[in-house]
Amino acid sequence: MKTTVTILLAMLLFSSCVNTWDSEVKDMFHQSCMEDAADKAISEKHAKAYCDCVLEKIMEKYPKYEDALARIDSISVDPKVQQCKEGNFK
Repeated sequence: MKTTVTILLAMLLFSSCVNTWDSEVKDMFHQSCMEDAADKAISEKHAKAYCDCVLEKIMEKYPKYEDALARIDSISVDPKVQQCKEGNFK
């Protein structure tokens, strides 16, 4: 997940001039997260629920995606993000 988030947020930094979670930025995050889940053989249903949850938690904590990018290392270990994984993969 950390690699996916790093790549995704780097892409977002260069793909959008606006520092908000607009639909394009959210779609890019979701697509990247789903691809990462597919690489790990996670079912599409669980991957979608997980990716939706992670995106929601990240957007709540970091209303500007640039702030999320600046704190990329802490996102993958954030307790709320970890709850997403625990809730979807029990």
